[in-house]
Amino acid sequence: MGNIKAKALKIETIKLPTIAFLHGLEEENSDRGSIEIVQNTNNIAIELPSPLTSHLYSKAENLINLYKLNRQNIPIVITVIANGKSKKIRIELSWDTIQINKLEDDHFGNLFEVNLNEITIPY
Repeated sequence: MGNIKAKALKIETIKLPTIAFLHGLEEENSDRGSIEIVQNTNNIAIELPSPLTSHLYSKAENLINLYKLNRQNIPIVITVIANGKSKKIRIELSWDTIQINKLEDDHFGNLFEVNLNEITIPY
């Protein structure tokens, strides 16, 4: 989840890394390394399943530490309409600005929420 702050730009799509990318199993531009979602608002809300069910990763801190080992940051690509033209903007989010919280549920495995917070487009 997160929110994109953009002045006078219409957001078309957001390309986010997948769990496989964060785990270091896929490259960013591979078919399974990222997912692109069409946006109607500036809010980001998407669910991606994780294959990690081990008790080692039942705490958010352990998951963040694993991801930090594999990736220095989280790259996202936001496609905006500026002056009537489509433009891709790449932003790399620092782990220091991201929160991961464990959600309680009665399903098998671990469920986490990744909060990207507010993402500002510098235009």
